[in-house]
Amino acid sequence: MYCEKCCRIIDSDRCPVCKSRRVREPEAKDPCFLTELGYINSSVLEDLLRQNQIPFMKKDAIGAGITSRIGVVLEKNIFYVPYEELEAAKAIVEELFTEVQEDAEEQPE
Repeated sequence: MYCEKCCRIIDSDRCPVCKSRRVREPEAKDPCFLTELGYINSSVLEDLLRQNQIPFMKKDAIGAGITSRIGVVLEKNIFYVPYEELEAAKAIVEELFTEVQEDAEEQPE
């Protein structure tokens, strides 16, 4: 099911995130929540989605006013992709963070 309020794919008739009952079957073009990332990882994901020709929408999670005060290092971005591209985009995110985690584990302390 698809929650129209928070744009998430869910497994029930009520969204566990926003508690909305406005859920329905997803349609191909519905924007779906993919992930929330910090500034550096957001840039990497944007590049990978573009390379794979996956359309996306990116929103600031904390707002431009706060970002201008605290700086881009603490900036967070929320990514949405069309439902029809969600599985491909999830695979990119999983691969990206598997590599990041493996690299971090290989670094000597």
